[in-house]
Amino acid sequence: MTITAACEEAGMSPQGYHKAMKRAAVRDYLQTVQLEFVASVESDKAMHKARAMQVGMDLMLNSKSEAVRARMVEFFASDGKVSPVSVHIDARQTAGYEFVRPGQQVVEIVGGGDTSDDKAGSSGV
Repeated sequence: MTITAACEEAGMSPQGYHKAMKRAAVRDYLQTVQLEFVASVESDKAMHKARAMQVGMDLMLNSKSEAVRARMVEFFASDGKVSPVSVHIDARQTAGYEFVRPGQQVVEIVGGGDTSDDKAGSSGV
């Protein structure tokens, strides 16, 4: 939320918020609440990670799919550090996606197929 929206929801003016934030006790309380929030998020993250490991172990041991079991073996063997991106490049394909970094220009590549305009222009005259 923006400060203005939070003030509106709390029933106070933005000027009242800024005046309150000048008080050390208010800033200390805000920092305490923020630290408690971060700690709770970290605790939740650890719980979800533990549950994901349980599900992964169950898949590795009980999945009917060999591919799933093999993937779980790879995952656990790499200590969970598997790249989230898988890229397949087929050199036979002429169309696809191109990554453009910020600040670069997009270049459109047009295929070399014959068109009726090209044939008319290459009559040899």
